[in-house]
Amino acid sequence: MKQVRQIVWALALVLMILFTAGLTKTIHAAEVSSYTQTARLTKDGNTLTNGSKVLTNEKLSASIYLAFPDSQTIQAGDTLTLSLPKELALYTALEFNVLEEGQSNGQTVGKAVVDTAKKTVTVTFNDYFASHPLNKRVALHFDVKVDSEVVTKTSPIQFKLGNTDFSLNYEKTAGEAGDYEMKYGYQDKSDPTIIKWRILLNARQDILRGMVIKDQFGDGLTLVEGSLRAVRYAPVEGGIKNEAQILSLPVLDNFTKKAVFNKNADGKTTGFTIEFGDNYNWPMYIEYSTKAAPGTKVGDIVHNTLTWTATNFPAPRSLTRELRLESGSGEGLGEKEQTPPTPDPEPSTPQPDPKPDPKPQPDPKPSPNPDPKSSTSSSSSSSSSSSSSSSTSVKEEEAPKPGKKKVLPSTGEKMTPVVLVMGVFLAILSVGVLRVRKDS
Repeated sequence: MKQVRQIVWALALVLMILFTAGLTKTIHAAEVSSYTQTARLTKDGNTLTNGSKVLTNEKLSASIYLAFPDSQTIQAGDTLTLSLPKELALYTALEFNVLEEGQSNGQTVGKAVVDTAKKTVTVTFNDYFASHPLNKRVALHFDVKVDSEVVTKTSPIQFKLGNTDFSLNYEKTAGEAGDYEMKYGYQDKSDPTIIKWRILLNARQDILRGMVIKDQFGDGLTLVEGSLRAVRYAPVEGGIKNEAQILSLPVLDNFTKKAVFNKNADGKTTGFTIEFGDNYNWPMYIEYSTKAAPGTKVGDIVHNTLTWTATNFPAPRSLTRELRLESGSGEGLGEKEQTPPTPDPEPSTPQPDPKPDPKPQPDPKPSPNPDPKSSTSSSSSSSSSSSSSSSTSVKEEEAPKPGKKKVLPSTGEKMTPVVLVMGVFLAILSVGVLRVRKDS
């Protein structure tokens, strides 16, 4: 009897799972594929045209404009992915909202995600275009640069961004070294909250007595622990021309261990000091990463200040660098379908008045000896005729007016699968009960 009970309960569980699966509707997101797109590239606010010159790591602002036909439906969860040409690269990973164009109510159309590894920008739409299906359009704005790992030398480059062709003159640069100090910062490709800093000192290869190097982080930046690296190189003929040159040289010594760190109240590093001592013509290279402070937003500017001194120099030398954190933006707009006005119900057809007799009848001459019975009969006949006419008019007015037929909610058709499943379930349950009784 125990085995029979187990079989009955197992069958009931299977039927319940099948029943639930049958009533569950799975919605799959789709990739939006029908659209037209144009693009625009600018540098320092000026539109790039054929033959424009661009340099290594020079920031270019890209705008891509998309238009969707009314036949392209866009539901919540649908995505659209744009791929950059191989000649271009994105600066860092980003996420930004695509807002309703021209509105200040915070309504969004979707969210864009920038992937630097795949060189893609993917928009995931919400339900905005489901309720605004006409004249749909989207514009996306983000920064790009020439990919120096793909374009390795000075040369003309041609590529297509969206459906727009570009032809630019690329000039490969190795960066400046300066005479005594050079510094810059940039965001990490995969984590936009990480800012990397690079410093080159004494490219001129002078003797610097009692050299002390200080770097103070600004705007709440803190050191990514373990990221500091400070090295020196043997002098080379003619001095250091650029960063690429010094990075190609063998490291003579690592003096990172000389750094003394400044800490804030939370115990995080906000700067460092290196008392190096006498520098005998050695060029130096320092690199480290900082973490943006909580609350720092895209588009904010962060600062970093390098200062160094030497006893044989009359005054400290200082260099402050700033970096605007990468940002992106987007806007979209659609129009709602026009709801046709509800037609007024058709009025009932009025009954025409009875047509008068075109031939007027002469008044009957009064009888000299009127018969009271005849008068009564005539009056009765007239009353009967009037009553008959009145009855006919009422029946026609009470006739039902034309209109839509009221229909009750259709429940039988939709409940058919439910009834069928429950019927099978009860049948199996009945068999199980009979077997239990028989066994007992």
